[in-house]
Amino acid sequence: MRTARSTGSGRLSRMEREPVATGASYDAATTPGPLTPVRATGVVALGMMAMNAMAYAFTLLAAHVLGPADFGGVSALLGILIVGAVGSLAVQATAARRLATCPPHHAAAVVRDVLLSCARLTALIGLLLLLLTPVIDSLLHLDDAVAGSMVAFSTVPTTMMGAYAGITQGQRRWSTLAAIYAALGLGRLVGGAAAMLIDPTLRSAMIGLAIGSLLPLVVGAATTRLPPASHDSDHAPLLSELWRNGHTLLAFFVFTNLDVLLARHLFDSTHAGVYAAGAILVKTCLFLPTFVLVVAFPTMAADRSGRPWLRPTLIVLGLGALAVVAAWLLPDLAVAFAGGSGYADLGDVAWLFAIEGTIFAALQILVYDTIAGQAHATYVLWTGAAVIALLSITLLDSVSGLVTVVIAVAAGVGLVTSLMPGAAHTD
Repeated sequence: MRTARSTGSGRLSRMEREPVATGASYDAATTPGPLTPVRATGVVALGMMAMNAMAYAFTLLAAHVLGPADFGGVSALLGILIVGAVGSLAVQATAARRLATCPPHHAAAVVRDVLLSCARLTALIGLLLLLLTPVIDSLLHLDDAVAGSMVAFSTVPTTMMGAYAGITQGQRRWSTLAAIYAALGLGRLVGGAAAMLIDPTLRSAMIGLAIGSLLPLVVGAATTRLPPASHDSDHAPLLSELWRNGHTLLAFFVFTNLDVLLARHLFDSTHAGVYAAGAILVKTCLFLPTFVLVVAFPTMAADRSGRPWLRPTLIVLGLGALAVVAAWLLPDLAVAFAGGSGYADLGDVAWLFAIEGTIFAALQILVYDTIAGQAHATYVLWTGAAVIALLSITLLDSVSGLVTVVIAVAAGVGLVTSLMPGAAHTD
């Protein structure tokens, strides 16, 4: 595939500055916004922060409105929704990469192909999750098949939303992308809150989440027009790429969540609880700087000269370093943020968890860069996960020991990934 080359300057590339020439009937829907990279980063950051803040507000409200049993059920189902989001992220990455690298006159065909292929994938994922409802209901001890089925009904619009998010990301329409992100959090908060206030039960909360998940889909659909049919559409390669990218992201999610499961298996309930609280710091350091990746990804895909991952990785590491220093100097604040006084033992190792999250955030940049360059990093991630599992089961018996091993292995996986052909092309 022919890709854009670096201009060797700090100016926006031609693709960033010019409208996508796809015909008069499609220009208005695909013209990138005139935002500088700095302003684009700020806009996306605001959208993602709004999304995370409203999602957190829903969790707090559910904890107060629902009883412990129903809130535990909501938390468990939210965990399944996170895994189900891999499909949405894969669609978004695939759409953004294809639009960032295709010739301008093919953009309309790519948009149509992405939407139609995503519709097929969404139907498949929704049907699969619906068929798995009895399994979900049994494993999580919900005793409510309707609540369990809401995982399918929530994942369907969220997966389809990934197509619209990827299209806007690939076209660098940052304000629209920020609106989609914010709508995801707003839908969860308003839909879930309204349902719980009407009927404070697990079933009602999950129905509210499913209804609320339609909002970002509506925003995405309202801002993206389906172009006319084109002979350039070719679903087989796109679906193949979706599968490959989804597999890579699934491996990344397993790698970055495995240690919490291992801690639950290896440690007593007290130390496992401390590790779970530390995982909150990890996820904060991992996901808060994601806006850097979102803005950088189209350029990483379009310009494969040099090391396109380097600048965003350095930015993420710099932000993470601030978090590490804060956790080192203010351990009590880190404990209060992660879980409160009941997790006081976390204070001594909070800075280690901040390092782990920072390394994960940098690794996420590198993983997405392999997606941008269509390299195969999946086996590296699975190997790293196997190493962590082996070392933890055979050698470790402490919280600090496990987090240290995870840091070391993650750094090694990041180094190997950075050296892969898809991660560092040279002239």
